[in-house]
Amino acid sequence: MKKAIPFLLSAVLSATLGYGQCDNPYYALSPGTVMVVENYDAKDKLQSTVESKVVEYSTTSNGYTATIQTTLPDPKGKNPPTTATYVMECRDGVIYMDMSGMIPQESMKMFGDMKVSVEMEKLEIPSKLSPGQKLSDGYIAISTVDGPIPMNMRVNITDRVVEGIESVSTPAGTFNCYKISYLTSSKMMMVNTSFKTVQFIAENMGAVKTETYKSNGSLMGYSILTTYQP
Repeated sequence: MKKAIPFLLSAVLSATLGYGQCDNPYYALSPGTVMVVENYDAKDKLQSTVESKVVEYSTTSNGYTATIQTTLPDPKGKNPPTTATYVMECRDGVIYMDMSGMIPQESMKMFGDMKVSVEMEKLEIPSKLSPGQKLSDGYIAISTVDGPIPMNMRVNITDRVVEGIESVSTPAGTFNCYKISYLTSSKMMMVNTSFKTVQFIAENMGAVKTETYKSNGSLMGYSILTTYQP
């Protein structure tokens, strides 16, 4: 469970495909674009491969709305792939990320058929980034409305800062990136987790590399963009 959150989180924040009708160079979407992100542990062992695809796309008067589907195959091939969808919007040059895709689907199964309430503060990516810039926080909270046992989960993303500019190479190419760090804390019933993420965002390609660290500073794992199909 602790590994699922950062890996799905990197998939969500890496879904930056093509160039759409939005004046934002970092997260530009187009219909049908596919990208693949590989997730590794701290010892460089491949843990999972996540494919993201824009399955619905519509332009608006000041940007676009896109529905993105992520697919995570069963590593043993015995079960169907795990899928999740989320919405990304652009309004007046600012990208707004739906954080619902950051909740692992296996975690949602604990709610069963119970009615749930969802609260969310979307993550924002402005059209211009610069070293030292502070970005807004985001969160998602899910809880049961009724049921015999109250159940809830929450993911918070805080302290988002643009640390600088670095060159990053992946199988998809070499890119000049803005280095953004933030803290993620999650609570699922009585289980609390927290970690730091460092993300490298390039123009048009979005997040080409994401590193996740424990609270003591040791590397948990990382993800890299390996395939981009406009």
